[in-house]
Amino acid sequence: MNNYFKMAIFYTSFIPLWFTILFIDGLSIYKNEQNLYTEWISIIVIILGLVLACLLIALTIKHANRLNCKKHKIISATQEKGVTSEFLLSYILPLFTFNFTEWDGVIQFLIYFSILAFLCVRNNNVYANLFFEVANYKFYSCECIWNSEPNTAPIQMMIISKKPLCSYVGNTIETTPLNKPFYLGK
Repeated sequence: MNNYFKMAIFYTSFIPLWFTILFIDGLSIYKNEQNLYTEWISIIVIILGLVLACLLIALTIKHANRLNCKKHKIISATQEKGVTSEFLLSYILPLFTFNFTEWDGVIQFLIYFSILAFLCVRNNNVYANLFFEVANYKFYSCECIWNSEPNTAPIQMMIISKKPLCSYVGNTIETTPLNKPFYLGK
């Protein structure tokens, strides 16, 4: 698996921004009748991007469910939940300053968003995600030991799971690799 999965997670983490831009562009189309190319292109690209990202995430999870699982004993687990408000305040709110109905505003946004995407995907900073929240998945930073080799050093894993892994400390769960460092917990 390559960085497409991480990019899809990153893209869907901006769903509040995408809905806001769709609203702004829709309102601009409703109020104006001239030079609406920017708005139409923006709407098409956002919807197409959301559909592709959601499909890629769903297919990746579906494919991961078919793979052989490894059993890991959870030594420690922490839910990544404080990142959501920090993410919204640090990354999404500043993006509202761009004028999405003008070409120069869209280009400025794309420069900023591309740099942000590169940094977040490269550093695995993709925890705040509405797509996973709606599907009832949570992100957990876990320290685990592989059951087949209990005498090895614990490894750090970012597990995406529907189970409350904080209450599974000391127990064994099955995991499937999605894209390092992300694993799907079953």
